[in-house]
Amino acid sequence: MSWSFYELDAALSDAASSVFAEPALLRPRVSTQYAERSADSDRAATVTYGIFSAGPAKDDLGGQARGGQMSGTTKLSTAATEFWIAKPQIDQLPWLPITGDVVILTARNSQPIYAISRVATSDLGDLTLMLVREDETS
Repeated sequence: MSWSFYELDAALSDAASSVFAEPALLRPRVSTQYAERSADSDRAATVTYGIFSAGPAKDDLGGQARGGQMSGTTKLSTAATEFWIAKPQIDQLPWLPITGDVVILTARNSQPIYAISRVATSDLGDLTLMLVREDETS
């Protein structure tokens, strides 16, 4: 059997999604200058499935130092939080998520809420949403 790269990618995406995917509510928001983000009445909230991942990340803290004032480096501990949505789920969405929209992990006990800080696309049609934790939505 000869598989193309795209067929292999689709098979692997299906396998990963069937094991790790969880439901999430995508809630659209609009942003206006000098105002808190509010619900977007032009796009209805929708449920999709994706793979959530969160893990520690370390970033160097850039700055300025003269001579021997700063002999070491400063590290900042952060968490890298992402939600990956495979192409079959993207194709079923009524609209594409954008920066500022909300992702709510509905299958988890506390139903954590995240804002989308960046949307990364690939040439395979999937999306990776970079997330920032929020306390509540508006």
